[in-house]
Amino acid sequence: MSKFTNRKNNSIILILYKKVFGVIKIKKHLFLTGYSGCGKTTMLKKALGDSLSFAGGFITQRIEDEGGELQGFEMLPAAAAGGVEGFEGHRFLDYTVEPPKTDNEVFRNEGVRLLEEAQFYPFSLIDEFGGFEMVIPQFRNALQDFLNSDQPIIGVLKGFDNAQELRAHLGLGEKYSMYFMALREALMSDPDTEILEVEGWDDENAMRTVMAWAEEYGHA
Repeated sequence: MSKFTNRKNNSIILILYKKVFGVIKIKKHLFLTGYSGCGKTTMLKKALGDSLSFAGGFITQRIEDEGGELQGFEMLPAAAAGGVEGFEGHRFLDYTVEPPKTDNEVFRNEGVRLLEEAQFYPFSLIDEFGGFEMVIPQFRNALQDFLNSDQPIIGVLKGFDNAQELRAHLGLGEKYSMYFMALREALMSDPDTEILEVEGWDDENAMRTVMAWAEEYGHA
């Protein structure tokens, strides 16, 4: 059950799953977490498919050169994950220099704008959050308001080990860890939020959960 190519197949399998195992209770906010490369973003794209073209929020995109060397990360509107073209990426982390250079203005301006505008969309995607942007007050406040909203939200939350690696690599200090842990604890204590640990590309339980969320909330 780990390979699905479109929403139609996902819906059929989800209906069968409900008939066999009963009704699935779906929380309005679902965030995947886990080690880098375990398939979180791929799961979201498979389950949501073309619906991503009308999602609010944002994605962060890895930028590589022709040889596959990491150049940095850019922020784009979530609709870019659904194949919508014409968006200009905003680079917030530059790996062409050492140590890597951060651009807080991307989150302070573009990030805040995308979170505030997300209310006008049927659902939102944030992939990923929990990085160095947590030390930026304007973005942190906008994120809190966004997460406290009643809008359906799905996304990727940076894993604990990855957060510690980021702190060391960028020299973020104790304040970053404090804000990161406060974010995790707030999400874990929220009755409308589920944090799902993805074990790998073949994690069928995670895929079923994401499919169920997409069927419930991931549409206009």
